[in-house]
Amino acid sequence: READGMVVTGGASSLEAYEDLKAKDAERVIGRRVAGGRPVLVAGAALSCLFDSITVEHPQMGQVQVQCMGEWPGEGVELSTRDLVPGTSALSPSADSTLLKDLEGEAHFKSEHGVFEWAFDQSIEYIAPPVVTWTVTEPAYIAAVENGPLTAVQFCPVGSGELGAEFMRRWVTSLAVTGRLSSDDSATAAGGN
Repeated sequence: READGMVVTGGASSLEAYEDLKAKDAERVIGRRVAGGRPVLVAGAALSCLFDSITVEHPQMGQVQVQCMGEWPGEGVELSTRDLVPGTSALSPSADSTLLKDLEGEAHFKSEHGVFEWAFDQSIEYIAPPVVTWTVTEPAYIAAVENGPLTAVQFCPVGSGELGAEFMRRWVTSLAVTGRLSSDDSATAAGGN
């Protein structure tokens, strides 16, 4: 809870990611960190879990809507419902993006879900609106949201080559330097005197 930055990952299934996050009380932990201005990076299928809900196709029950964290309004749906599959895509970042603007190459997406509409009220004067990056697919879906201390990306930074590496460098560089480790503490931690 006190880390300078926290990374939350999810694999291919948003439902599995949500169940894992729920078991770890991630909604409370993420909420407290974000409320305290402590950076959180959510990557992969876990991005869909930050929206109101995800809809999954259950073998016996058909379509099932699972209520998620509700950080942003919207619904994650299976890519296959839009004739898309996980893979690679170029990104179309907002001009206001600090983490993805001017990155070249393609990002690698593993998640089977995507959020195809951004329904956040961007006109609230006292709230800086989140910055949204989209995939270059037809139809496009949300690739990333930069929202103060909370950043979420649908793609896998590790699997996205230089684009992913540069994104991670930018995110780590954006973390506040707290000075919790003085030079004396650093030497002790490294085995020095």
